[in-house]
Amino acid sequence: MSFIGSGLYGFLRKRGVGFPVSGAVGTIVLLFYTVMTGASISALRALIMFSVRMGAEVTGRDYDLPTSLAVAAALLSAKDPLCLSDAGFLFSFGSLCGICMLTPLFECLFGCGTEKKNIWTHMGKAVSASLAVNLFLLGPMLYFYFEIPPYSVFLNLFVIPALPVIMGTGLSGSVMILLVKPIGIILLKSSGVILWAYDRLCSAAVMLPFGRITAGKPSVQLLVAYYVILFALYGMYRRFPKKIWGYMLFVSAAFLIVLCGAKNRDIEGIKITVLDVGQGDGIVLSGKGKNYLIDGGSSDVKQAGAQRIEPYLLSEGIGCLDYVFVTHGDEDHISGIRELLEGQKLGVRIDTLVLPPEEYHDEKLADLARIAVENGTRVVSVKTGANIYGRGERQTEKNDSKEVMRLRCIGPLTDIPQGLTKPKAGNEASLVLEFSYGNFDMLFTGDVEGAGEELLVKSDVLRKYEILKCAHHGSKNSGTAAFLEKTDPRAAIISAGIDNRYGHPHEETLNRLKKRKVKTYNTQTDGAVTIKSDGIQISIESFLLSK
Repeated sequence: MSFIGSGLYGFLRKRGVGFPVSGAVGTIVLLFYTVMTGASISALRALIMFSVRMGAEVTGRDYDLPTSLAVAAALLSAKDPLCLSDAGFLFSFGSLCGICMLTPLFECLFGCGTEKKNIWTHMGKAVSASLAVNLFLLGPMLYFYFEIPPYSVFLNLFVIPALPVIMGTGLSGSVMILLVKPIGIILLKSSGVILWAYDRLCSAAVMLPFGRITAGKPSVQLLVAYYVILFALYGMYRRFPKKIWGYMLFVSAAFLIVLCGAKNRDIEGIKITVLDVGQGDGIVLSGKGKNYLIDGGSSDVKQAGAQRIEPYLLSEGIGCLDYVFVTHGDEDHISGIRELLEGQKLGVRIDTLVLPPEEYHDEKLADLARIAVENGTRVVSVKTGANIYGRGERQTEKNDSKEVMRLRCIGPLTDIPQGLTKPKAGNEASLVLEFSYGNFDMLFTGDVEGAGEELLVKSDVLRKYEILKCAHHGSKNSGTAAFLEKTDPRAAIISAGIDNRYGHPHEETLNRLKKRKVKTYNTQTDGAVTIKSDGIQISIESFLLSK
């Protein structure tokens, strides 16, 4: 917008048009451009600041960037106070605050604030501005996106100088395509080539070592402390211009990243979160140096993987999942996992995909396995009785120590006792996992029902569990009285979508749980449900309501 407004204003002034008319034309054109592009916060900020600048030009007064920025912030926040917590507001205003405050500090650090001009001073000024923006925006970057791209400091050196070329070819191409179509197409394709190069350059940078650092979501207190230090360093630089303040700013930024990462990885005991993915399942289990995902999909939420599962994982500082368990091949259990697998080069990586026994595979599971292999993820099939332990723990059957974390497969059974019916591939043959950590036990049931649930009850593999993840989203066909008698849970969690077409959870299931006085949590009303345990004590928190 600065390119368009300033370019038009400068063009008219060179043609002898007066200050008032040139400024008015530039402002009006930008006003229409702002409306055309959707009037985002960053566009409105640029429009207001350009109008202030034109006012200064017309009245013969000096233009002050900080004052103009403050006027824009005051007007936008007066119109909508909630914009102060909007990511677009913080990034747009924060980038200019960083340039105003921190660029001189880094120019002093790199010794490029002198009058002497050469290629190194120009390079130093460019790096200084890029560093200033990145370090000032470090807080909202971590708060909203949970990770940082370190190489963006250097990518800006290539990206920003090409912006006038993109704008010039894009605008002129848009005009020429109406007058001389071949020339317009050439100009627009030239702009597209540069944008394509941007995309390839950024993708290549992410693939480099430490191309992206997943630190997780920092606490508000940690962010406040960071910006208090930042403003204090700026104040000290203004009073005593020394290189030391630049070094201290680097140290402060490093501490923020390290403390943020440590906060999200320092789990005392274990943490299990049943995510709100609508009509589907998505359960994240973390502890003892391991991160697992049990199912991940939805039948009523589009892009559940990219919009629900991955943001949560990144906010927790989880950049890699050790194991992803798929209970069966229904879309409401695998659609998000498919997204994660296909996008893991630029997203959360998956080390191992765990499927039910091969005899229960269907076409959807086979297709999911193919996608996993194509994207570099190992695929295994788990059998009944298999155990997975926390990192560094001995694989032993002893499970009475609070130090041991174990995930055990107890279904579907492959060796069917005589007289019992073998479950069919699908819901009946869902992968059933029991989790143990000290005195805490939880059962994950997928969508098991019918013959599969009957096998679990009659084969004597079930025991008592503190928490039950209800099967099949609370369907009346699962969680029978006999099953609840065997498992005897103290609390149950149901994952189901609001106003889903199946009517889950069914009243019959809720009544059975109520009859046994089981405290029930439902993602429909509670949002995500988080369980924490040190192996002795258990706490359950819901995102929307506290019980």
